[in-house]
Amino acid sequence: MGYLTDKELLEHYEFYTLQIEEQLINGEDFENLANKFPFFISLNNPRTFELLHVNNKHTKLTGFTFEEITEKWDEYIKVVHPNTIESIKAFLPRFYATKNENETIAFLQYVKGQYDSEFLPYITFSKPSALPEGLNLWVTVSPEDFGKKKRKIEQVIRMDEFKLKHFKRFQQLTEREVEILKLLANGCNNPEISGRLFISRSTVETHRKNLKRKLNLKSLRDLMRYAFAFDLIEV
Repeated sequence: MGYLTDKELLEHYEFYTLQIEEQLINGEDFENLANKFPFFISLNNPRTFELLHVNNKHTKLTGFTFEEITEKWDEYIKVVHPNTIESIKAFLPRFYATKNENETIAFLQYVKGQYDSEFLPYITFSKPSALPEGLNLWVTVSPEDFGKKKRKIEQVIRMDEFKLKHFKRFQQLTEREVEILKLLANGCNNPEISGRLFISRSTVETHRKNLKRKLNLKSLRDLMRYAFAFDLIEV
């Protein structure tokens, strides 16, 4: 793939965040996986935002190992601008509370690295957690590196070109629409879906029309491609 616009790069990093989380869910060791990437990765407590795991890139930027972060939290937190901390506390809990595991968010953090004389902007990507214990994944990128190391990143991430191309469409779906898409993919008809979800058949039909419009579905084959790409098929 050639040159990407800033919007396309944002979408790629949202996708990378989803894929990294998926690999962690599938049993990848955090350190082994996270240290392969040329950006900053951490796992955070969803309530306090305390860092629970960081990769080597994060340590190199801040000068704090994970052990030092836990032992010297009051000193470590000074690497993040106070306004950034207040902003994060204001909006992230509400975002995580939506529990929409398919939705990602991008926000700016101002951070002073161990060799920086001032706070510099970094772009952080996160999402409501699908990880055990509800840990939140943060993927943080320097604007200077944004888009420069795409090939290296994609060598580590399990790429699914269909999923990459269509995940923004999939993110538009409501939780109910994802439920119905899953039931359809697993062979349920309208009456069965109505009975399982305790909704009317006309409501099921309305949701199906919304699915068709949002995903641009033209056939059962299109529906099944989404279902396989986004792990909706029951084994």
